[in-house]
Amino acid sequence: MADTTDYRLSREVGGGARGSGLRLGIPGYLVGPAVFFADLCLLILASVASAVGYHRIMLQEVGDLTTFMGLACAVSFYLTIFLTYRGNYSVRRLMQPVLQCREVTMAWIAVFLMLVTLAFLLKVGPNLSRGATIAFFLTGWSALVGWRALLSAQLHQARAMRVIAPRQVVVVSDRRVEEARTYLQDLAFHDYDVARFLVLPASDDFDEIGRELIDAAGPEHRIDSYFLLMDWGRPDRIGRLAEILRAVPLSVRLFPDPKVSRLLGRHELSVGGVWATEIQRAPLSFEERLAKRTLDIVVSAALLILASPLMLASALLIKLGSRGPVFFTQARTGFSGVPFRIFKFRTLTTMDDGPTVKQVSRNDDRLTRVGRWLRRTSIDELPQLINILRGEMSLVGPRPHAAAHTDYYGQLIANYAYRHHVKPGLTGWAQVNGFRGETTLSQMKARVDHDLWYIDNWSLWLDVKILLKTCVVLLISPAY
Repeated sequence: MADTTDYRLSREVGGGARGSGLRLGIPGYLVGPAVFFADLCLLILASVASAVGYHRIMLQEVGDLTTFMGLACAVSFYLTIFLTYRGNYSVRRLMQPVLQCREVTMAWIAVFLMLVTLAFLLKVGPNLSRGATIAFFLTGWSALVGWRALLSAQLHQARAMRVIAPRQVVVVSDRRVEEARTYLQDLAFHDYDVARFLVLPASDDFDEIGRELIDAAGPEHRIDSYFLLMDWGRPDRIGRLAEILRAVPLSVRLFPDPKVSRLLGRHELSVGGVWATEIQRAPLSFEERLAKRTLDIVVSAALLILASPLMLASALLIKLGSRGPVFFTQARTGFSGVPFRIFKFRTLTTMDDGPTVKQVSRNDDRLTRVGRWLRRTSIDELPQLINILRGEMSLVGPRPHAAAHTDYYGQLIANYAYRHHVKPGLTGWAQVNGFRGETTLSQMKARVDHDLWYIDNWSLWLDVKILLKTCVVLLISPAY
């Protein structure tokens, strides 16, 4: 049996007050965007205040502030882009006041020189008061440096009080906790909270610990990532564990073996005095999830409004055509394996939802007359727009399978669970490449391969491309 430790990091490795075990707080990934927008607001206020103050003192009038509003927006835009590119909106860097002062000063001077040069080349100088511009240069820089110094102190206090929720991680090791103390201390210092420390068994039987690792990734535990601390002389064990963790939609990082770390070059993630190389990337970053979710909400809401007359007519035809409810709901497997209820227009005379679910075939005798038409035109899928607005599905992603089919194919197809690393979709890369409807085992393997390719190569443009291609596929190749 694996040695499993529910690990309160501060009490075990000297993290002080961090060991209260509190799991609530503001997620760390929200701090950067909040500071980003605070910078924008601060610079606009500094620009307006500089212009008003200068004109009041020197000219006894306020004058036209439109030009200075434009200047503030331009400076804010380029400055925040520069700081973002340099990684200065991460919590760790925001907590270093000397670094922030240096980075802000360098960015501020670079942006101002660039904009002054553009103003000269475009001959917009007469519209700008030199005195007010200089006042904004000094006022904006002072406000930013002062704000960052104050923010750094507040972030230190917030982290100590755990107002900012530390990232919960699981450490899997083939050595005891005492031997991993250096790694754990560095994780603690950089705001990682080791929720569990699991020691691998001496044998190669990972079945039990594999179940524990997958259970630890449940939404109730709020785990951010996994760290592996293992002997690199046993790549078979690392590979076996990495294969098990492919069923988990989280980042998996491998610490270097002390015997070989000095021989290694570039790395992915610096964690204090040690570093870890990333062997599995979390499918989508926060910014990517935000962009994808925005696309989902905008497009699905518009489609729901436009298709509402067609959906009402379809509901009426279903009600008049056969006995039973208008909607068919079924347990489907969603993101990270979490089940949800999918909405579809009822097309069958049965309502299969249990341990055995028969796939619908082209000449299925369970199809109603209205249902056959609804499936051929794919109108029966339109209620899933509600699932998308609820956040259970996305416009594009692997098609969600019935829970019974997930259990069945998960035992037969390698990496099947990896398709749950993103939200299921109304359409997907597999569907626009011909893998729709009833499938054999070989066809299902091909569908899974397409789903995994989509996850590994995701981009917002790819989603748009799939949506456009779906429209073409529906016109030239109707379903059944």
